[in-house]
Amino acid sequence: MKTLMDNSSSKIAELLLQGTNMGIIEGRKLLNHKEIDDKVHKLIQEYVDMQEDSVEKLKQFL
Repeated sequence: MKTLMDNSSSKIAELLLQGTNMGIIEGRKLLNHKEIDDKVHKLIQEYVDMQEDSVEKLKQFL
């Protein structure tokens, strides 16, 4: 819906960044819980790293 009025690359990058940052925050919250299995911890860390890389790539479109 937000892209109906503005479908520029900048607006789409902004929306993607907002969603990606929400994923990073949730992943970091999970990583701070010490009770998770090592395999799950590794998987979440890989996910957060991937999302953080995505943020850097999206910045060029703002």
